[in-house]
Amino acid sequence: MAHPLTRRAWLMRAGLVAAGSLIAACSPAPPAAAPTTAPAPAAKPTSAPPAAAAPTAPPVAAAKPTAASAGALPTQAAPATGAKRGGKVTWALDSDPVHLIPYGAVPTQNHWGKEFMYDSLIAWDRNLKEQPALATEWSAPDDKTYVFKLRPGVKFHDGSEVTVDDVVWGIKAQENPPPPGIKAQYPAKITSVEAVDKSTVKISMSGPDPSVIGYFAWQRYTPVTPANIYDKVNVLTQGIGTGPYKLVEFVPNDRVVYQRFADHWNKDVPFIDELTLKVMPDEQARVAALRSGAIDGATFSPDVARTMGNDKNLSVLKGLYASHKEIQFIIKGPDKKPWNDIRVRQAINHATNRQDVIDKVFGGDAVYSSLIPPGYGDWPLAEADLKSNYLKFDVDAAKKLMQDAGFGSGFEMELQSIAAPRIITQAAEVVSENLKAIGIKANVVPLEIGTFAKNNGDGSYGGGQLTARGMRGDPNGFVSEFNPKTPIFEKWFAGGWQNDELTKALDDALLTPDQAKRKAFYTRAQQILLTELPHIPLVQDMKYQVVRTRLKNMYVAYTDFNTGLREAWVDG
Repeated sequence: MAHPLTRRAWLMRAGLVAAGSLIAACSPAPPAAAPTTAPAPAAKPTSAPPAAAAPTAPPVAAAKPTAASAGALPTQAAPATGAKRGGKVTWALDSDPVHLIPYGAVPTQNHWGKEFMYDSLIAWDRNLKEQPALATEWSAPDDKTYVFKLRPGVKFHDGSEVTVDDVVWGIKAQENPPPPGIKAQYPAKITSVEAVDKSTVKISMSGPDPSVIGYFAWQRYTPVTPANIYDKVNVLTQGIGTGPYKLVEFVPNDRVVYQRFADHWNKDVPFIDELTLKVMPDEQARVAALRSGAIDGATFSPDVARTMGNDKNLSVLKGLYASHKEIQFIIKGPDKKPWNDIRVRQAINHATNRQDVIDKVFGGDAVYSSLIPPGYGDWPLAEADLKSNYLKFDVDAAKKLMQDAGFGSGFEMELQSIAAPRIITQAAEVVSENLKAIGIKANVVPLEIGTFAKNNGDGSYGGGQLTARGMRGDPNGFVSEFNPKTPIFEKWFAGGWQNDELTKALDDALLTPDQAKRKAFYTRAQQILLTELPHIPLVQDMKYQVVRTRLKNMYVAYTDFNTGLREAWVDG
């Protein structure tokens, strides 16, 4: 009988420790507390949405730019005084951006690469409060209209001035992005976008949609570019934006180089003259580069970050971020894979030992996650409810489910993972080990992010994918793919899975700006999804970043976009 790997054996296999013990050199604050209450669990997705208390800090549609935030986060320190201009910073990325396309990019890595080149109409600050960006104000005169007033005199990196026509063109491009972009998260109720005058954009809707403001504040799919940018530059490796840094060059699998944009509309930032994003997938190479001063900061696994806590030249940063890990399946009618059967999906769910993943991959520094991740205000279900009910580790129950589904002898499947960062593949390996207990042989196949994302976007993988889900502008963004009205539903679930009660809950949640009512709908949506499990959520870890002490005012961004580099500076 095979014995489960211990944490130390697992780390040894992953190359994270040598013969000596790990150095627990830093003592970061504990993770943010999970919500303490949750609706009663439901055995079947049949009941109406339960009543729920109003969320304390949701992302909401707002008439003014100070209305709300997207979630209760670990407290971030206010930006420090004494900022200095000048200097160069090299930040290591643990995965290649692949390309820099402005619209419709699936991988988070794309946004790592283009974050500093582009601005949207609205921005989140470090605490996810909505702030004016290229729009100085916005309003909703009725429940089917949004109006944005544009900031005057904003310049693109090529010296041309931003016009209302650029903004209108860009929003329309988001609806149907040119390849390799795909339509993603675009608010389906937008019916028209028009210029009212030279400084006013009006968005008309077919009905209420409180997610629109968060969609723009998120910025991931909403950069402002010159009209017809695809005819002006090769957007795979080039770009023209209004962001704080102007692109100098992008060399795939090597580096992205930016220089400070002197004509940026916000004269308070940036401070750094030159910012280089260096692609370094190998974690030990990042450690060596950081210690030697070749780079100024990077993201690290918890165990590796702790080994650097006693170095007086380094600072260890830690924070919650939106990137929960989950297993995704393609469930289409004609395919008839084992996981088309709800009992098989439930068996995989209950056979997965999430605490095993937390201990072996994340050094004990992670929490259970619903499909809406912890830290996103009051929207997620309570971790206690996940542990004791929906995501309960129960191998005996899993074996019975497999037997009832006619798969008592198990089956073999492919489980694709993202090769870098390594933690995704490590999590897949732990899950694979867990599934042996119910006869499932899950062969882990690490893929580079471009191939993985293509397979994910077009639904072309034949087994499962263990992936990380990024930030969303609104709670709807975490669950919208389960609505048949969204484009991705056709690629992932058409003819194989659908839940009518869920569809109604998701539709109703977008019909009301009342946040208490919305929370009830999204609570019920999570209960349904955690019962039917078209996707199986796993855990949410804490992000560790280590920086040289010369880099000031950097922080771990909940959005996972390294946005702190917009405000950071160097001292010495």
